[in-house]
Amino acid sequence: MKIALVVLAAGLSRRFRQQSGEHKLLADLDGKPVLQRTLEQAAASGLDLFVVTRPDVSAIHQLCTQATLVLCDSGGLGESIAAGVNASRNYDGWLIALGDMPFVTPESYRAVSGALAEAVIVRPWIDGRPGHPVGFQQQCYPMLNTLHGDAGPQAIVKSQAVRLPLHDRGCLCDIDFPADLQLIKEFS
Repeated sequence: MKIALVVLAAGLSRRFRQQSGEHKLLADLDGKPVLQRTLEQAAASGLDLFVVTRPDVSAIHQLCTQATLVLCDSGGLGESIAAGVNASRNYDGWLIALGDMPFVTPESYRAVSGALAEAVIVRPWIDGRPGHPVGFQQQCYPMLNTLHGDAGPQAIVKSQAVRLPLHDRGCLCDIDFPADLQLIKEFS
C-alpha cells in the first residue's frame, strides 16, 4: 500500500502565543524548531510526506524541504485534514499527524502505516490511551475530504478505529504551551 503521511501545521497556535508571543511550531526545542523535529522524524519513516500549512507563514514553509507543501488558509482541523487528503488523493491511505508532536518515532509511523493493510482506520494505543498519528484507508476519502471547520473525524475514529498497541510515548506528547518544551528532557 502507498500511504501518505500528512502533517497538520496550519493552526494559529493561540494558546502558545498568549504565553510566549511566538508560534509553537517555530519555538526552539533543544536547538531546532518544534516542526523541524517533527518533520525529521516523519521523513525518517520513509513515507511520502505532505505538510498542510497556511499560505502566509514563510518560516514554516522553509522547514518543509523534504515534503510536499499544501497551502490552506484553514478554518480548523477538519479543513486542514481535507486539504491534505485532497492533495494526496491518489494514495491508498493516509496517516494524519500533528505538527506539534515532535517525539513520534519513525517506527511508530511505519507501524500505523503497516497496520492499514489489515484495518480501515488505525489508532495507536499507548498505556491505555489513544495517540497519534491516526491511519485511514482510501475508502475513508469521501468522509475525510468533506471535513470542514474544526470538526475532525473523532466520532468515526472513536467508534471504528482498530487499536494498535505501541510503546512510543511520543504518540501522546504534543506541544501546546511553552512549559511543554521541557518534555525534551524525558525523551533525550
